[in-house]
Amino acid sequence: MASSPAGSSSTAEANLDSRLNGHHSRRQTIDAVEHTIDSGIEAVHKSFSWRNRKLTHASSLDWTQRKAPYHEYVHSLVAAGWNNLSDLDHYMKTAESQEGIIASVLDISTDFKQTRWPDMCNEIDLANFLSIQSRDGVQVRLCLVEYEKVPTPELIEVLGSSLKLDPRFFSWSIFSKGHVFTPSQRHRAPYVNLGFGILSSSQPRRTDAEKFKVMVYVQPDAQGTGWTGVVLFGSHTKHNVSPRALTPPPPFESPLPPPILLEPKSIRQLYIESLEFMDHTQAAQSPFYTMSNVFRLNCFCWNQIITAIREEDRLINGISDTSIGHTEEIKRSLALVQRSGSLGWAGRDEEVTQESCAALEEDFKHLVEQTDLLWQNREKMAAIRQRKSETRWNSLTNAFTYIFAPFTIMSGIYGMNVSEISGTNANPDIWQFFVAVAGLVALMIIVFSLSNWVHIQRKHGRTAGLKEILSSTFGHSS
Repeated sequence: MASSPAGSSSTAEANLDSRLNGHHSRRQTIDAVEHTIDSGIEAVHKSFSWRNRKLTHASSLDWTQRKAPYHEYVHSLVAAGWNNLSDLDHYMKTAESQEGIIASVLDISTDFKQTRWPDMCNEIDLANFLSIQSRDGVQVRLCLVEYEKVPTPELIEVLGSSLKLDPRFFSWSIFSKGHVFTPSQRHRAPYVNLGFGILSSSQPRRTDAEKFKVMVYVQPDAQGTGWTGVVLFGSHTKHNVSPRALTPPPPFESPLPPPILLEPKSIRQLYIESLEFMDHTQAAQSPFYTMSNVFRLNCFCWNQIITAIREEDRLINGISDTSIGHTEEIKRSLALVQRSGSLGWAGRDEEVTQESCAALEEDFKHLVEQTDLLWQNREKMAAIRQRKSETRWNSLTNAFTYIFAPFTIMSGIYGMNVSEISGTNANPDIWQFFVAVAGLVALMIIVFSLSNWVHIQRKHGRTAGLKEILSSTFGHSS
């Protein structure tokens, strides 16, 4: 029996609706699963956002929406009478932001293991890290920040508010023109300022050095069992040296470390790599020992500069053009070493501190001696150059004298009123003139000879001979 068209159509529509409902149900199930996965991925991304967050225009604008409690603190101090912080207050208010900071954080745990967190390239990420990561199980935390010339106001705000640092530390780092503190306060403050110099190809002369600051702040933790170190590197300039050069090589026929690719690295990178040669069990007890490789890099760089200047002087057999101020910076570094960094740092009586201090003091004293010797040699060379210049000038003057002396003599003779020239016997004879001149010359020789004889007698306590007296009289040194 044939079915009606209307029945067939309704049956087909019912089957289609059923398939559509089934497909819609499966679509809802898939959407729910995808939403769950997306939510989980977003949660993971948020929890690790400080690891891979990049500096964007939006993130840099976040600073305009954030409060600045540390700047408010500095401003309140200035208003309360600490006008030595007025330069810092003005800088944080007016300085423009700059990109290009690189922050590295390293932790040394209570079981003496070192952990290096991923580098951060903006202040937002650093602020998030310091607010999220706890110090549980960490004895020493090193916060190493590299920037160009001076720290940004945002960086000062992050470090100052997160770690509660002394504002004079930042006032010192921005090259404040005012009087920041007295020498006794500076020697006992928990931070130091190292003047670095690096030979750079960007400088106009081969012996010119790029100079910048490296600031080190050591802050004990609340329990007194560990500390936090903040190291600010004021340059991105890279140096083609290996940190292994700071340590003695292994003995002959002993196991050697694997080869490394020597490539230019900044002072921050070199210091981080040098930490692998450090005894982590001593880090918590001696901040100076942990920071000693910064001082070694400082000494190494200054030594390269002094060697380059000496070599350049030798090549040109004279005094090369070079920058100045090296000796002062090296002597300041020596003074810091003699104080074991700062009088405010803990562990100054530890054996490892004293050993590191003694070795560095020996290195810096040798460097100071070499620097003084270099400048003494340059002063002697300058004196020799001056004498040679004066000798050349005297020779030129004598040459003109020899040329014009005959003309002067002849014009003088023909200008005389003597009987041989004038033709009258009323004038004196010419021989009388020569007799008078000879007598005057003889008198002058006698006077100068007596003067030289007395001078030699008083200076050397002996009687001079005739040859020595005449030699002195006619222009030779006694």
